[in-house]
Amino acid sequence: MRKPATQAALPIIEVFQSGKSWEVHWDYQEAPESSILYKRREYLDGYIDGALDAIGIAPEKVSCASARTGSVKRLTETQAVQLRVALDRLLTPVVANEFKRLKQEANLPHIRLVAGEHD
Repeated sequence: MRKPATQAALPIIEVFQSGKSWEVHWDYQEAPESSILYKRREYLDGYIDGALDAIGIAPEKVSCASARTGSVKRLTETQAVQLRVALDRLLTPVVANEFKRLKQEANLPHIRLVAGEHD
């Protein structure tokens, strides 16, 4: 049996300068808690679309943008920072809370018995 993780596999959000413009890239990490990004994709994708619009990021600057992965290019530094903050505020707690929920669920006695672990 695989040893349980001690911390959540949080999405990676990167901001970097490319010439005179800025880019934001994000990607999930493969882990059980990351499945929540797929399960809640409609809500999360809608939030990301709204954040892009609110920040004033034109659709042609978006290569892809979903709860699991995204790439937005040709941004100002201010737009890049605002997008990173919005993504972090959205994605990090969702994955962290799912990790916590899964960890608590795994410690329930009836779950351990089904998995074949006996005290």
